[in-house]
Amino acid sequence: MTLRISIAAFCIENETVNVVETLRNQRQYSRCEIISQEGSIGAARNFLAENETPNLLIIETDLVGNPLFEELESLASVFDPNSRLMLIGQENDIQLYRQLIDMGISEYLYGPINEDQLKNSINELYADPEAIDLGRVIACVGARGGAGSSTVAANLAYTLGQQYLNEVILVDLDLCFGTAALALNLQQRQSISDALAQPNRLDDVLIERFMLKYNEYLSVVAAPTVLGSDYEIPLDAFDIFLELVRKMSPFIVLDVPHQWSPWVSEILLDANEVLVTAYPDLANLRDAQAIFERLMEKRNVDEPTRLVLNRVGMAKGSEVGPKDFEGATKVEPTLNIPFDPKLFSVALNNGQSVAEVSKRAKSTKLFSELATIVSGKMKAKQQRSGQGLINFMKSKK
Repeated sequence: MTLRISIAAFCIENETVNVVETLRNQRQYSRCEIISQEGSIGAARNFLAENETPNLLIIETDLVGNPLFEELESLASVFDPNSRLMLIGQENDIQLYRQLIDMGISEYLYGPINEDQLKNSINELYADPEAIDLGRVIACVGARGGAGSSTVAANLAYTLGQQYLNEVILVDLDLCFGTAALALNLQQRQSISDALAQPNRLDDVLIERFMLKYNEYLSVVAAPTVLGSDYEIPLDAFDIFLELVRKMSPFIVLDVPHQWSPWVSEILLDANEVLVTAYPDLANLRDAQAIFERLMEKRNVDEPTRLVLNRVGMAKGSEVGPKDFEGATKVEPTLNIPFDPKLFSVALNNGQSVAEVSKRAKSTKLFSELATIVSGKMKAKQQRSGQGLINFMKSKK
């Protein structure tokens, strides 16, 4: 997910400045305040004498021996000890590394460094070793209104809970016309708008009060039932809310409305998985292509954006085929949900998922496949690459 820190870098090599500047184009650092300029410890000291210490200070130096330690001691007089200092130096010496760490330097990198080394080191510095595993965020959005994205979100949320016997939280973000509570026949009490109106008071106990319990695994945070004047979701408040619910449940499914505004864009860009649901016609093809072009440009490669075709077969002979969608979006459809009006109508009228209506239906099996795909449980945990001088020493051998 996205880091929210301030970073100031003072570099003596243009190549290092360029490496720092690449962070601006990374989604993970899009909400970071980043400044970079030429200079070394002295320039950083002058900067801190007139400005607050950033959360992370990066300094490149060519000093060695006593001059290096003398400069670092002078920097300490203006450096906030609550911040972190990453030093890029010219000596590949394990003894120096230990001395610097003992002094309180957060990380020492042997230069020159590349983009991956810098990103990995920053991620390591801001990883919380005591943090609990956070829930996986799956955002569902329609290529056009009426494509069936809310139906996909509700059925996916139900299936994830049943399949993995874990709690799932379905959050309806359609502030105007959300249907998550209605689709599951839940009596509305409070809404997502009520929760976001008091972000500083939010905790897991309060969030529980905003949830509607469908069964032992699925809970819903519903949309408002009355039209209001404010259709925007404040991102700062939503960040607080989402961080809390990610600690409460291994799966969070977001039902995102079909609109393109800054808050919708940010939510889609930050999610672990995005499902774009489209009906197989020309208008959906055009809008799906636009959404994929926008999201694929900004999202990380390990955060998939997937395409789901819905109501396939409703207009046989005149539909736009999966191959056409793949050609336009550069993504093969993950799922083709068949047109089955009886199954989905019965489920909607009963306030149930399609799996509860018919366990043997093709759509039920498809939602099970989709749950497996987006759960992240198919992928082996990636090993975290080592950091620091020791690893750079190994790479130089």
